Amino acid sequence: MLRQNFANNLKKIRKSRKLTQEQLAELVDVDFRYISFLENAKSFPSCDLIERLSDALNVKYSELFDIQEDISRKDIEASLINLIKSLSDKNLEIVYKIVKDLI
Repeated sequence: MLRQNFANNLKKIRKSRKLTQEQLAELVDVDFRYISFLENAKSFPSCDLIERLSDALNVKYSELFDIQEDISRKDIEASLINLIKSLSDKNLEIVYKIVKDLI
């Protein structure tokens, strides 16, 4: 669900900026096919790439994750805790910066 929402938002924002997948890929230094994988929810980006996408598209991280469905706060918190536990120290620091930016 998160992956699909991210994919939809990325595609919508990229198109609103009138960027091709190739152009966005060049801005964030990845192969253009990877942008296609992201937009089709076949892959999910690293924290570092989320940061680069956010910068390239000139959006806050939260806009890439704007979720339209109703998910309970309790479920979100439980999922986040499990995800955070699996992060490397570097990615945990990036997630911290993202969350801090949202506040």
